[in-house]
Amino acid sequence: MILNKKNCKFGATDLLLLLAGVLFAVGIRFWFPVCAGMENSATVMSCHWAGEALKAASVLTAALCAVHLFTPDEKMKAGESLALAGLGVFIMLLPERIVALCVMPGMACRAKTMPAALISGALILLLSLADLIFWLTRDAAKKHHRNV
Repeated sequence: MILNKKNCKFGATDLLLLLAGVLFAVGIRFWFPVCAGMENSATVMSCHWAGEALKAASVLTAALCAVHLFTPDEKMKAGESLALAGLGVFIMLLPERIVALCVMPGMACRAKTMPAALISGALILLLSLADLIFWLTRDAAKKHHRNV
């Protein structure tokens, strides 16, 4: 498929979604990772699994945002925005609601990872809902437009 103006439609919310998705994917890996774990211990802390799930969700979010950017159809864009909204909710619920974090409040998973996941998930949710409304209203306006 060759990209041109006719089959490549994207707006500001598409670019902001891609930026938020990529920043979350990079951030969960480097800027706000979960606790490093206990050295010399055979047990794995539960926040480790929350971090692994957040990494997977961040890669999925960034990939879907990239696909969303180059999708030419308004209805498909609306469906992808709805899927991204669900991912935003999932990201917000993952630490502590789905997978438990450390008990101590000063640990990295509670001090850095959980607030970053809440903020990133909320940002992705709000941007995707704004994008959903944009593409649905654009598609509805296109249907009701009459050529005179």
